[in-house]
Parts: sequence; C-alpha cells; structure tokens
Amino acid sequence: MSDDRDGGHGELNGEPVVRPGAKIIPLMVSAPGSSDPAAMKAAVVQVVRHLVIEKVPPADRSPLFDRARELLDEAGWGLDELIAAAEDGPARQKLFRALGV
Repeated sequence: MSDDRDGGHGELNGEPVVRPGAKIIPLMVSAPGSSDPAAMKAAVVQVVRHLVIEKVPPADRSPLFDRARELLDEAGWGLDELIAAAEDGPARQKLFRALGV
C-alpha cells in the first residue's frame, strides 16, 4: 500500500487502490477521430437527424455517433431545438457552440 503523501492512491498486489476520501481526477479518453472538429460536427448532425428526422442504421453511423449522442445528452436540448438544428443555419451553429465543437 502507499503512504499519505500519494494522495490516497497506491497499489496492492499490482492493482490500483484508492482509499475512501481520496481525490480522484477523471481521465477523459476521447473517441477515435474526435480531435477532428469537422468529423465531430458531422456526427452531431447525424445524431440530430437520427433523433428528429430519420433513423440511421447502425452500419451507416459515424464512428463518432455514440460520442456525439453523449454530447447531445449533456447539452440537454429539447425536441424543438433539435428540430431547428437538423437543418443548416443559426440553430445548428448555436448547438455546435453549446457542445464546444
């Protein structure tokens, strides 16, 4: 195990151990290709259209589809806002800004 200087983290039998009350800083792992803003924007548009216009079959989905769907969940936009963002224009740009893409 570890001493108090390591912030409550250590190892036991080669496995990571976190003591109760220790500070945990989440590690964000990005989806493949998510560093490409154009690809993420395309995935967001695909998810929006999937939700409000027409279902996208799994085989046709962007590799970033699930990550884009998670971003939309975090944004908390309502159906009327998503319908407006389904088409190119100010509502879509506002959505991109809200999502940080």
